Amino acid sequence: MRRNEALPMARESAGPSATEAADPGDTALSPRRHRVLLVDDDPDILAGLCHALETGGFVVTCASSLGSAIERLRRDTFHLVITDLYLGDEDLGHAIADVARERRPSPPVIVMTGRPTFDGAQEALRNHVADIVVKPLSPETLLATCRRVIHETELARRNAELESANRVLTSVLPRTIEMKDPTTSGHAARVVGYAETLANKCGVGEADRASLRLAALLHDIGKIGIPDRILTKPGALTADEMEVVKGHPQLGYEVLAPLRDHEDVRTWVYQHHERWDGRGYPQGLAGEDVALPGRILILAEVYDALAEQRSYKPAWPVEKIVALFRDQAGRQFDPELARLVADGLERQGSRFFAEAPDRLF
Repeated sequence: MRRNEALPMARESAGPSATEAADPGDTALSPRRHRVLLVDDDPDILAGLCHALETGGFVVTCASSLGSAIERLRRDTFHLVITDLYLGDEDLGHAIADVARERRPSPPVIVMTGRPTFDGAQEALRNHVADIVVKPLSPETLLATCRRVIHETELARRNAELESANRVLTSVLPRTIEMKDPTTSGHAARVVGYAETLANKCGVGEADRASLRLAALLHDIGKIGIPDRILTKPGALTADEMEVVKGHPQLGYEVLAPLRDHEDVRTWVYQHHERWDGRGYPQGLAGEDVALPGRILILAEVYDALAEQRSYKPAWPVEKIVALFRDQAGRQFDPELARLVADGLERQGSRFFAEAPDRLF
């Protein structure tokens, strides 16, 4: 191992480092105040690495043995663990990764070694370390590696949180809508499939298709704000009751306000009752004022309403649906989309939509 005799001897920290003590009230650490657990059995190497990390803005806790490092890791919270591969005569530093995985949130582990071997690297990777670096390494390389690993870990954690949120959106919310309006059971999931099929046939890009799938799944979310006596009314609605129902796109747009990174999803939910001729609601938009994915959603939603049996009507036969789409091309629907679906249904019947992938996301 390379030693740096000019640096002061590092000590095993029994408490906060000097950097930590300088700012005891800083509980919301900035990106340059990440907490690092640094482990190496060579005191000079430990001192040099500690100095480099603290100079780079990290809050560093030092440990010189595997046992003391594990004790600190179990007691305190860290954003990153950096450990030498060989600690003493018998201990292997990557064993700390097992303890790190038990923590919530789990800090990533970087393993350093001055004696890289295939077996050592393989064992470290089996223990799910984030990276392996070879000593000696410059302060610039050390800091760049730490920042990259922390950034990648935080990005993966945010993506996992988004996936968790999507699971809520794709399971809990549609069920909530269907509990509110039992006549539409399975409607949202079917509309997702129909919209995806049409989007593929129209060459819509993957990013817009992903947003369209989410919009299709949530297009009726605003119905949770419509009184049950109206949604479940067995007979025809009065004019006043119909005006209440027409408010559900606006309510849906408001419910989905937290989706700040998915404004197109909110927009298409808001627009799913617009018409090509401008006679729809809530805004009376016409033609290409509604983007192509939104126009696809409009048609897919109507198709399912026609093709499925409801408590107040039987399922329409394919021939009747084809006739309606031909009649409403350029009126209710985008004329090219309406003709595409009418021609496809005429040739293939309901198999036209059989390409719909069995997925929501």
